[in-house]
Amino acid sequence: MGSSTKHKLDFHTGDEVVAEIERLRRGGYTRSKNWNLTQICEHLTHTMTGGMEGFGFRLPWILRATIVNWIVRRILRTRRMSSAPTIERLKPKSPSGADDDRIIDHCIEVIRRAEKYEGSFEDYPFIDNFTADEWRQFMWLHAAHHLGFLIPKDQAKS
Repeated sequence: MGSSTKHKLDFHTGDEVVAEIERLRRGGYTRSKNWNLTQICEHLTHTMTGGMEGFGFRLPWILRATIVNWIVRRILRTRRMSSAPTIERLKPKSPSGADDDRIIDHCIEVIRRAEKYEGSFEDYPFIDNFTADEWRQFMWLHAAHHLGFLIPKDQAKS
């Protein structure tokens, strides 16, 4: 594991996220932080599924309306996300060894579902008044943040 080198990514569509996942799976990568591709996919699956089906909790209104709203709106405006601690229920449980195609394939299925999702975000736990398009952009930026810590082998050669 390296010293947190980051590969700059900015996805605008689920197709772009899937293309990067497939590129990393096919061509290999070097981790520059803690999680491998399987673990990142597991985390992304949890966050996207939670957005569509509910997380079972909500932050207090004051946090959703102030600090978290400001952070999320800033991420959407600047298209950059900083690292922050991951809540326990969203941390991957899979081992850090070899990648697991089943978990990666499931993540791709969830991305495809998220691309079309038009349901309500009325109970979204982190921010109020989120539209489906804003949520998707947030999910694609979230994917770019995590996948950016996997340096593709084909890029390392260039």
